Amino acid sequence: MNDRDKKNIEWIIYYSNRIDEYLNRFGINKEIYMTDTLYQDACALLLIQIGEHVSRLSDNFKEKHSEIDWKSIKGMRNIHAHQYDRVISHIVWDSLTEEIPYLKEYLEKLL
Repeated sequence: MNDRDKKNIEWIIYYSNRIDEYLNRFGINKEIYMTDTLYQDACALLLIQIGEHVSRLSDNFKEKHSEIDWKSIKGMRNIHAHQYDRVISHIVWDSLTEEIPYLKEYLEKLL
């Protein structure tokens, strides 16, 4: 793993930890998330940051770790950043509570 990839992984883990903090602060409750726009907006910003750092990972790294759907992570970032009217909140919730924790754990093992 090169230094640039390592730094981006550290940032992805950092923003994943922030998502954990937001989930705990607002309540790990889908109903609350679905009705609280502040909660949604806070998490959206972190998903954008994660997607941005995923896009900075080298192609070599992403190919070597192809079990992660890097393209979908970047796609979610693009929707939040550019096409926010297309955000589907229940899919985002699943990402926040299932996919991001998996990604974080996976990346922590690599470091």
